[in-house]
Amino acid sequence: MVTTTSTLLLLLIVCFLISSSLATNVTYDGRAIIINGERRVLISGSIHYPRSTPDMWPGLIQKAKEGGLDAIETYIFWNAHEPTKREYNFNENLDFIKFIKIVQDAGLFAILRIGPYVCAEWNYGGFPVWLHQIPGVEMRTDNEIFKAEMQNFTTLIVNMVKNERLFASQGGPIIIAQIENEYGNIMDKYGSAGKRYIQWCANLAETLNIGVPWIMCQQADAPPPMVNA
Repeated sequence: MVTTTSTLLLLLIVCFLISSSLATNVTYDGRAIIINGERRVLISGSIHYPRSTPDMWPGLIQKAKEGGLDAIETYIFWNAHEPTKREYNFNENLDFIKFIKIVQDAGLFAILRIGPYVCAEWNYGGFPVWLHQIPGVEMRTDNEIFKAEMQNFTTLIVNMVKNERLFASQGGPIIIAQIENEYGNIMDKYGSAGKRYIQWCANLAETLNIGVPWIMCQQADAPPPMVNA
């Protein structure tokens, strides 16, 4: 029994050491993304997993690699994954975990744009219809109802990725994650509530401890350590 326990403990230690050795250190210094101590200029392109079928993903990703891309970026589409409140769908062409693993197998980096507002000429910006129907909700502002739902979904996605060890800090391909999206274009209309909201988004992202930089797209006053992209 002691021998078996010792063997299991040794295996766990070995697995941990292997995982740690494969981890990629990704930081940002105000000038560039730094990967394992080296500033990098990366060329990325978008492939939105729900817009194709899983059997198409390897070919699309390989063509992207052959075209010179270093990274594949994709949004996460809230209304596709949670069409009904607390009823989730991550099957078939919504299996973003499988998609990210194919990106990894191709030897490319990944950028995960969680949003959850996504633009992308996607219906309702990716927001589920049921969210709009909650009494008292106001989208993308300092509204407790909206923030609670956004936190629930964002945390769900991050935990799914962590469980599969897909962040670069875990040895995975995801070198950057994004919270919110192009909010700087409309923030002034929300006044002080908009500023509080974007600070809340930054705080939420930081608490999730993913080990890679978070970006905010088109957010000139992105709260540190968020990166304005």
